[in-house]
Amino acid sequence: MTIIKSNVDTGLSMDNVESSAVFSQGVAKLGTGELSLTDATNNLVYTVTGFSRNPQVDVIASNRAVAAAFVNQGTDLVSDSLDTLSHDGRYGTKTFAAVYGNRSKYDVNSDLKINGWSTIVGVGNTHKVKDGDLSWGVFYENGTGNYRTYNSFNNEFFRGDGSLLYNGGGAAVRYNRDNGWYYEGSLRAGTLKSDMDNALMDGEGNHYGCSSESNYYGAHIGVGKVFSLSADRELDVYGKFFHTYTDGDSFDVAGDRFEFDDITSDRLRIGARIRTNPEERVSTYYGLAYEYEFNGDADMRAAGLDAPTQSLQGSTCMAELGLKYQPSETSPWNFDLNVRGYAGEREGGSFHAQVSYLF
Repeated sequence: MTIIKSNVDTGLSMDNVESSAVFSQGVAKLGTGELSLTDATNNLVYTVTGFSRNPQVDVIASNRAVAAAFVNQGTDLVSDSLDTLSHDGRYGTKTFAAVYGNRSKYDVNSDLKINGWSTIVGVGNTHKVKDGDLSWGVFYENGTGNYRTYNSFNNEFFRGDGSLLYNGGGAAVRYNRDNGWYYEGSLRAGTLKSDMDNALMDGEGNHYGCSSESNYYGAHIGVGKVFSLSADRELDVYGKFFHTYTDGDSFDVAGDRFEFDDITSDRLRIGARIRTNPEERVSTYYGLAYEYEFNGDADMRAAGLDAPTQSLQGSTCMAELGLKYQPSETSPWNFDLNVRGYAGEREGGSFHAQVSYLF
């Protein structure tokens, strides 16, 4: 592009002129170029030398990773609900509902902090089998979350807001043997929606948001053994493997195409929990667990350029404290309260409350 064309014989001079300059294209690209004099210093010409990714788009990739982590928390709620359902010591058909609130930070590139609530409602049954108890349940699940983003472009800093929503359902089963061993598993599926406002800016100062929608599929399996430590105390040692798959998606922002790859999450959790007075109306429990995420990579392309991978891979340690309450020996109601703290790849805390009713 000819910036200035000179018609004078002496031509132009590059004195006090920067020879290189950067420009933006849409919200996803930065271009580089060089200024030079041509045609015997008659013309000042700008020549494009290349394109690169605009770093501001990295926050969109971070959002994708945290959205997948939020869906993972739903699997935890399913596992916790199944555990509570099978530990009330009573047989028959039951309805149950649980709510799970959390405030977490995930160690992705931008360290997004998310506040969220997840709920699960369903119906299940516990009955006696040959050498133990079999519990099962079918459920509907829902989760909502929100977070803030911070970004910068053209020396301007701006704040954005994001929200997450998932809806789905599934089934879970647990088999408690009389010798203390137990086995469990679940399947779930649903849709995940993510919205961001004021997340990106173009060269003219216009702000943009984005929306994404994907399907998710999850499963988990677990095995454990309960050891009797005394007449009023027992030790539960367990291992659980969680798998979640989130479909990819694509959308446009200011004419630039954003493309998300699929995300696969594989987590292994190993832990131990001590229960006191497990047969009484009021009992408590506390425990520790270690979890490792093997995958959890979120890859994105913006205007055909790869963004840095945002990964959930890493270790998280967890501590928990819980209380189980039954109003009376004949009451159909059963309550469970639980608080947890996390450190490592995931940092923060959560609160879980569940109620079940026996018909």
